[in-house]
Amino acid sequence: MAELTSFEKVQTELFEFFEKLGELAKEEAWKRDRDWTLGINKHIADFGHKYGFGVFASRCQGADGAEWLYDHHWRVIGPNGYLKRLPLVMEIEWGFGSNGLFENVRDDFLKLVQARADLRVIVFQGNRINNMVDQLINEAMCFAGGQIGDRYLRYLFAGWGWDTSRIHCRLWSNGPAVEPG
Repeated sequence: MAELTSFEKVQTELFEFFEKLGELAKEEAWKRDRDWTLGINKHIADFGHKYGFGVFASRCQGADGAEWLYDHHWRVIGPNGYLKRLPLVMEIEWGFGSNGLFENVRDDFLKLVQARADLRVIVFQGNRINNMVDQLINEAMCFAGGQIGDRYLRYLFAGWGWDTSRIHCRLWSNGPAVEPG
């Protein structure tokens, strides 16, 4: 099971996965929005299992159970069967047109802002991805609901740019710098 101290390795692998998402979509012939969602969920589930986490996501091949609170999450269960922690929570906002897109992404992102997890991942599409990420980070910085015992808040943003035809990835943390590799 992945310990917290080695979670940076998991985070780096996820970042690298998302950076190559366009190539993977081409290889696996993802044509429709549904293909992208199912494909992303399946690969993220594979990562979770590789590190010994329970994986929960609806309509996800290989998941241990259905989604719960978030589109996709990983669980660590203690020896007594109780939920010990959530290493990853992820929201995927894929498949909406441009009307109201940012509001839909923002609504899903706010679920992540209040989450108690080691890594919060938001996957979405749109135009001017870097501007969207900047706005979402501002939302996260304004949240005052942190509690004693919270670790540094870590986020991974993966946005497919309609205007650039490529994925834009960014890691952000409110703690010490978190860089891939």
